[in-house]
Amino acid sequence: MKRNPETLLVIVSGLLWLTMVGLAAAGNWFVALHVLLPLLLVYGVLGSSHKGRFDLRLVAFPTLAWIVLWVFAFGLGNHYAAIFAGRPPDFTVLGFHPSFASMIVFFWIVPTLLMGFGFEAVKDRWLSKERWDEFVRHVHEHENDDSDQEGAA
Repeated sequence: MKRNPETLLVIVSGLLWLTMVGLAAAGNWFVALHVLLPLLLVYGVLGSSHKGRFDLRLVAFPTLAWIVLWVFAFGLGNHYAAIFAGRPPDFTVLGFHPSFASMIVFFWIVPTLLMGFGFEAVKDRWLSKERWDEFVRHVHEHENDDSDQEGAA
């Protein structure tokens, strides 16, 4: 039996989720965060799929950029968590504990901005005019098929 690559990637993503949750439940949160990184890569590959083909150039951006930023965020957050373990920090960043601020900035804000501007730059590769028109035709064909079936019933 031949397996579909998308199906295999979905199975891998489920196993990564279980691994991540299991590690976190066992108190290994820092390792669990790093399991998120290959999970993100799997989702990036799945997201680039169109008719069974993968556009790995789309995976390179933004997924690889996110992975680099997230590794940095996790490392910086862990660094400040260790330095200020059990005591209030000597300083805050925008009112946040430095370990949490690193996560806010490098896990959330910068990747979100990168995604917004980056997707605009590659929007035609994600969904070209031709692919959009094909999708609209496909939807209208199915609407017509459904109308024909309702009229026959």
